[in-house]
Amino acid sequence: MNKLNTLALAVSLLAGTQAAYALTPWTNGTPDLTVYTSGGAAQDKAYGLVVANTLAASGTVDTFADVDPATGTIGGRWTAYYFTGNANLGAGLAGKKILLEKRIYGAAGYGVVPLIANSGNGIALEQLKVIGLGSTAWVANGAKQWKQTISSTNATKYLIKAISDGGFLGVDPDILLKPNTQNYPLPVNQLITGLPEGNWSLALTSVPKTGTNAFTVVPTGGLVYGVAVTLDLYKVLQAAQKRAGSLPSSVVIGNYDEASLPNLNRNVLASILAGKIQNWEEVKIVDKTDSNTVKTLLDSSILADAGVTAPYKETTTGNNLTPVAVGRRNNGAAIGAVAYAKFLNYPSTANSFPPASTVANTAVDEDASLPIVKSPGGAADTGNLLKDWQNGTNATGFNNVPDGSAYAKRWGVAINSADRNNAVTATGTGGDPWRYIKIDGYAPTLENVAAGDYPHWAEGAVLYRTAKSTDALWATKVKLLKALADDLGSPTVASSVNTTQAWGKTGIFATTADPRGFTASIPFNTSNPVVALTHKNGVYPHADIVPVGDTNAAGGFAIQLK
Repeated sequence: MNKLNTLALAVSLLAGTQAAYALTPWTNGTPDLTVYTSGGAAQDKAYGLVVANTLAASGTVDTFADVDPATGTIGGRWTAYYFTGNANLGAGLAGKKILLEKRIYGAAGYGVVPLIANSGNGIALEQLKVIGLGSTAWVANGAKQWKQTISSTNATKYLIKAISDGGFLGVDPDILLKPNTQNYPLPVNQLITGLPEGNWSLALTSVPKTGTNAFTVVPTGGLVYGVAVTLDLYKVLQAAQKRAGSLPSSVVIGNYDEASLPNLNRNVLASILAGKIQNWEEVKIVDKTDSNTVKTLLDSSILADAGVTAPYKETTTGNNLTPVAVGRRNNGAAIGAVAYAKFLNYPSTANSFPPASTVANTAVDEDASLPIVKSPGGAADTGNLLKDWQNGTNATGFNNVPDGSAYAKRWGVAINSADRNNAVTATGTGGDPWRYIKIDGYAPTLENVAAGDYPHWAEGAVLYRTAKSTDALWATKVKLLKALADDLGSPTVASSVNTTQAWGKTGIFATTADPRGFTASIPFNTSNPVVALTHKNGVYPHADIVPVGDTNAAGGFAIQLK
């Protein structure tokens, strides 16, 4: 396959040569092949790069994306790629006009339930409408990139109903298909009707792998997940842990290098995610700089060190407490399923604690709740929720308590992938006003995952029908989906799209359990990110089990202790 060694090169090709060769429906007409996919945002950057350098002939991609009217996020719900098939793809795809659609709205659950429900015939979803719209329907967003704000008022123009051909997930599908749990995907509201998708099954238990409706599941490598906190809370944790002696006294408040990140262990994070820590007054330290005095995070000395003011305190109970704000995820999101498995052993362990229930989006409910728990419907919206809590705004509709002329400011903790908000510098400037933290003393870096030190990660998957007699082009579609899945698990692609944070390299990685026999190296090589640990037990990985060393690893299993 035609690989690029760096994302910069891929971007330069997209920007430089597509002007001459890229495809647009108003110029090139109807595609020869249209493939719809749906699922989570965990591997968005990798997905786009695989299209650019493996699936598409060089410089032939036009990209179409929605703009979320509430947050301004581009491509956070729908993206479509229109391109000419790469010659290396062979007969049926090479030289063909291909439209590949990616629906993220609804998250990973929409890459599972709508594919296998309805007796395996699938459920038609809202997909981005590209064909039939002229250039005036879109707003230019760079070289051969197009965008449009899509809401309920124009959804019938920009969305069509179609059954997805493939699903892409940041986790194995079986962990989502747990009926009567908070992992099981629920339908989100359609933009066109304002109502949930119909024919949604709530009783699926596994992906069928044999018989007429068999599906193929292709693991796509691993992804590092993270826990993020609002900027004020980040600084408060730093100040408190300096006083408690768990951070060096030399750490500068606000700094964002690996040595400066504050830490929360898995038990504390589990308590927060399960809603057991209800208010910040319950979190205390022993201040070793002040005669071992016990202090809450809201102590005036800690606030002064952090250079922040205390957040909004509730007024309902009469205790004037400071609610913990928790950002979990909507049912069916891989980000949620991975976090619940890692921190709560939910739902696979009997009697495990579930994640805390979501609080309604009203000022009355939010002001009466300890903790305040929200379930944003996308990875980008999780960042937007943290921004709302930090800034006292309400772009997401999840922060509704008024506080003077603004909205309540909160100290919030949220689960997400670990590769976002990478514009923050080592000195803490730039980026959005939230930060990642360490878990069990380790930052969410690829190297820490490879060493077995950082626990919060999982492998992803692509799934599609093994055969579909009603679709004459199915074999060609499978060929495209298999090429997409294979490269999503490639260390070459991972290296090209991975994010460099101020605290280290993070993102996606290949595993030695991949049948192509990738070899892990010691010392760990971020340019060839391969991890010799795996959740694979049987045919494909399971995020709800403890990862172990891959004794079948090419070159022999070896792990680097740190």
